[in-house]
Amino acid sequence: MSVQVSTCIDEVTKKQFDEVCEVIGVSPSNALDMFIQGFIIHKSLPFSVAPLPRKLSQLPFGRGCMKGKMWMSDDFD
Repeated sequence: MSVQVSTCIDEVTKKQFDEVCEVIGVSPSNALDMFIQGFIIHKSLPFSVAPLPRKLSQLPFGRGCMKGKMWMSDDFD
């Protein structure tokens, strides 16, 4: 039995994701399923993540760079 999982991402990211999926020959649904299965198998992210710099000034982006790219539900606590 399958269940539906829903998330929100910006339109540009979704378009890029769909394009990469098409190039590698996998559906977006199957790509997300592979990510989830890898997450379960490894009990962590199924890829390496570089540690962030300790100082905010060393980050490769500035304050406010995500403005308009994130959405939070009105009932979020």
